[in-house]
Amino acid sequence: PPNQLEGTLAYIAPEQTGRMNRGIDYRSDFYSLGVTFYELLTNKLPFETTDPMELVHCHIAQQPLPVHQLIPDIPNSVSNIINKLLAKTPEERYQSARGIKADLETCLEQFNTIGEIPDFPLATQDICEKFQIPQKLYGREQEVEQLLTAFEQVSQGKTGMILISGYSGIGKSALVNEIHKPITKKRGKFISGKFDQLQRDIPYSAISQAFQELIRKLLSEPEITLQNWKNKLLEALGNNGQIIIDVIPEVEKIIGKQPQVEQLGATESQNRFNLFFQRFLNVFCKKEHPLVIFIDDLQWANLASLHLIEQLISDSDNQYLGASQF
Repeated sequence: PPNQLEGTLAYIAPEQTGRMNRGIDYRSDFYSLGVTFYELLTNKLPFETTDPMELVHCHIAQQPLPVHQLIPDIPNSVSNIINKLLAKTPEERYQSARGIKADLETCLEQFNTIGEIPDFPLATQDICEKFQIPQKLYGREQEVEQLLTAFEQVSQGKTGMILISGYSGIGKSALVNEIHKPITKKRGKFISGKFDQLQRDIPYSAISQAFQELIRKLLSEPEITLQNWKNKLLEALGNNGQIIIDVIPEVEKIIGKQPQVEQLGATESQNRFNLFFQRFLNVFCKKEHPLVIFIDDLQWANLASLHLIEQLISDSDNQYLGASQF
């Protein structure tokens, strides 16, 4: 199903969780190989929690205890090979199967020759056969630091908005996406939506898109966690859940069918939506999981969307909410 994580959770690479905004390629298999080696040598998995979401967080943010610390008889060099396979980003792992094979053969040769495996430089023969463009962002350290500082302030209970501008293609989206992983590491939630020039007549389109992404992530969580979200949403919305479902249909998959609401005039209807969307939003903006919303192409937003964004940012009741927009 589309809302389920693919693969065996104990062995998936961080980028396979869908929480890192990184592409998946053959180097994801190297991470899984590292988990297999780790288990083979220690009879333990690198991360032994049985909670799926906690396991996802461990793959993204936690470092496993090195193999040689668990089993002192295992040489450091073997432990280092496994650590390299288990690196969080593909660029830090081996780039070729040839490189892995060469280092393992060096271990075997040293053991057969001198009866031990001293430390040696890893990956000296690790040459990738095809050109790989790194997904790391270069030259934007200052801007990334500013964004992360803003997120830290949001994590302390503030609400903030950052506007990013620049010529088309200059890398604005790449800059914002660079903070995706650090936010996820700190258990923040990062969602994104994009306004479309050809859909300006659809109110809240980018906001709807962003929260559909959030709901899809929630639907992959365990049943007991999903029930908890359902209870919180129903408590916040009461009998007015259909107001949110009309804009974010996926919400119905969590809270179920909702009664229809009274028809109001255009202004009253918009004010009512803004009120209940605020309550809906507050369910997700918490100290334990602050929320960052990335809105792209803000110049194509319609008036209703702009009014909603203005209200959300300016309302003093909102906490733990950050928005980056351009």
